[in-house]
Amino acid sequence: MNYHWSDCPGCGCQLSINYTASASRISGSVRRWSADRSVNDGRLFEIGPGVASPEGAFTTACVCGREITVTSHAVSGERDEGLRVNLTSD
Repeated sequence: MNYHWSDCPGCGCQLSINYTASASRISGSVRRWSADRSVNDGRLFEIGPGVASPEGAFTTACVCGREITVTSHAVSGERDEGLRVNLTSD
């Protein structure tokens, strides 16, 4: 699972974009929340093959509809034997 955090320039909310990438698709979810926590919602997304750039960047939409570019500099997590999550950055 890869994680990308950002702010949406459309609605001003904070975003957490969680996704997995394979040769055939990129799938995941966009979660957004406002600073005052009055907005807290999300949506699923799935993108077909050939959409990501050679570096791994792709575009998906915030819940408000604004396009968000997800760079290849996401954080990923692996669970070790003790079920701890080890975060790594590419």
